[in-house]
Amino acid sequence: MKMPSRRNVIQRDEFYMTVPNPYGQLNSTLLDASGLNMQASFRLADLPQAVADALSAQVGAGGSHGSFILLGNGGNAFWDNLPEAAWQQAHPLDTHSIQCVKEYLLAEWPGVSYQVLYPGELPVGLQSLGRVVGWHSDSPLKLGINPVFGLWYAYRALIWIETILPTTTPVSFDAPCAACADKPCISACPANALSGDVKQLNTCIDYRLTDRSSCKSTCLARKRCPIAKQHQYSEQQLNYQYQQSFETLLSWRS
Repeated sequence: MKMPSRRNVIQRDEFYMTVPNPYGQLNSTLLDASGLNMQASFRLADLPQAVADALSAQVGAGGSHGSFILLGNGGNAFWDNLPEAAWQQAHPLDTHSIQCVKEYLLAEWPGVSYQVLYPGELPVGLQSLGRVVGWHSDSPLKLGINPVFGLWYAYRALIWIETILPTTTPVSFDAPCAACADKPCISACPANALSGDVKQLNTCIDYRLTDRSSCKSTCLARKRCPIAKQHQYSEQQLNYQYQQSFETLLSWRS
């Protein structure tokens, strides 16, 4: 896979030179430097029953005897630190996420058994887990929105590890969209897919797949969100990720 043009590599978002990151709860220099700067750990007993049951079905009976680690990236640091070797793989972002996980576990818990649940073949309720650990609230786009990173964050890995870790403290915050009176994301959507109470997913998809679409390799509504603009993904990252999703939709519709 050809590596997209990217900005110069940085170790941390400049934002964190002055403002603490409330989501770096594992205090890992290795994870932070890789751009996996959102971290949480929990056990099945910490989760709502429905969420716990879904995870337990994947890890089996041993799930209650270990802990889970949820990792994500906020802002641009993860993308900016992707090594060139990752772009030789079919799924560079997932490949690099798993590599970072392996390095972290080897450094912190050498020899301890673990299972990577995401990225993986089976679906994982990441949005439900994100609610539990305080990573997001709802937005009109039906993307979770974070008070520090806005819409510019992503879930990168979920790991089960066969050891008991302290449960991190969920981050509490006021929902950013509740205080946004103008909601420019709604008016910026050329498909009017956000005009109702619920995002009209098929309307969004239909428009993206038309020849006249201006959303094939970006999301105009997402870019208009005023929350955490300093963390907005670069045009290169937006174009890459939305082009990937566009090709997936095109294949699905075909």
